[in-house]
Amino acid sequence: MSGDRRAQVLVVEDEKAIAEGLLLNLQRKNYETTLATDGEQALELARSHRYDLILLDIRPVLDGFDVCQKLRARGDFTPILMLTARNQPDDIVYGLKLGSDDYVVKPFDLAELLARVGGLLRRKTWSDGERIGGLDRDARFCFGNYWVDFRTWQAKTLSGVVELSQKELAVFKIFAERPNEVITRRELLANVWELPNHPNTRVVDNVIVALRRAFEKHSWRPRHFHSVRGAGYRFTP
Repeated sequence: MSGDRRAQVLVVEDEKAIAEGLLLNLQRKNYETTLATDGEQALELARSHRYDLILLDIRPVLDGFDVCQKLRARGDFTPILMLTARNQPDDIVYGLKLGSDDYVVKPFDLAELLARVGGLLRRKTWSDGERIGGLDRDARFCFGNYWVDFRTWQAKTLSGVVELSQKELAVFKIFAERPNEVITRRELLANVWELPNHPNTRVVDNVIVALRRAFEKHSWRPRHFHSVRGAGYRFTP
């Protein structure tokens, strides 16, 4: 965050012990925090206040998927980091498709969670009009029958025009700047998640799955997002 303004974080969590721990550690990082204990309260707070990040538990009692979907439907693109006990790929991809920007599976490592919070907050400067690497944030990148607009975060996909998540946009940005190059999972982890040494690269694979669902007619025979065995991925415009 610029100047003396402290980052505003909305924590949506109904387990008292977890909520208290999250609030304490976020405050130690000098973030201003607000707690919501259910989905309806979270939606009300997000409507009346401007937050820089939402930490959203998707436990059924909170209806986290529904909260995410409603926020995005009303044009609220505050970065969302989902906290989930569900580690099935379909659940994770579903959350990303609804518009979440990242996720952490419970029980989570506190240092990793705080690193992801910091990364999402740093990337929020995109919304202040910064350039995205070598691409002008106002640019629309076209490929095949599709396009991605870095100004609005919107993209023309197989399903029509949708908003990409922050992580989808960040990964796509790297591909768009380096077409036809092989980009490793580690490199994507370092540049998008700022976790170069993290042992689990599944988060990268899940974003690629989401991009393929958006832009590939046949995910098993991709035209644009190719897997390179033992290396990573290559984007062909």
